[in-house]
Amino acid sequence: MSNYTPKSAFWDTDIQVKRNNSKLLPLLTGSKAPDITFKKDLGIWQQVSYRFNYTQATIKSIMDNKPLVISFLSGGWNNYGLKHLKLLSQAYPEILALGGNLLVIVHASYQDVREMVQYFEIPFNVIADPHNEISEKFGLFSKDVPVWDKVSGISEEVPIPATYVLNQYANVIYHTIDEDFLHTFSATKVLGAVFAAVNRVPFVNYAA
Repeated sequence: MSNYTPKSAFWDTDIQVKRNNSKLLPLLTGSKAPDITFKKDLGIWQQVSYRFNYTQATIKSIMDNKPLVISFLSGGWNNYGLKHLKLLSQAYPEILALGGNLLVIVHASYQDVREMVQYFEIPFNVIADPHNEISEKFGLFSKDVPVWDKVSGISEEVPIPATYVLNQYANVIYHTIDEDFLHTFSATKVLGAVFAAVNRVPFVNYAA
């Protein structure tokens, strides 16, 4: 492992929550995933089908008729971001074993994302979203509802944390959104949703 520590890796600050009445309108369970074409040169593609189109990557081409977990991440999330990344790394082998795949969308430059992948030895698909274009389409970012106005310790224009599970038809069958930065996603529920999608049975999200 490299001794270089990228700027985006310094997640060492805890977050304090402030309150306001501003609201985003994020994508929720039961919705169709937005039809997005990714800029291939902003992605690090490590787990894709041989049919994957490197010139015009889309959600469907990444899915390849398999369930897809999409999770958002930002270096500007401080210590929360590190916890989120560790949980994704722990869940990833089980997502693969169940027959799903993972795409992590990172609010950072491609250079920072590449360094993060190398530093943390990340094995899954990652794409840079430096201008929040993807997170905005998921309803997780808006310049009119800045996260820094709600959460102390954040000074950048970052998206709110969210993780989605899409079935083979790109329908959202599970989502978790943490606008207050109080808890990251439940790996158990994500894996349960992937299992349900693989076996084409309904996923019931029982309250904890």
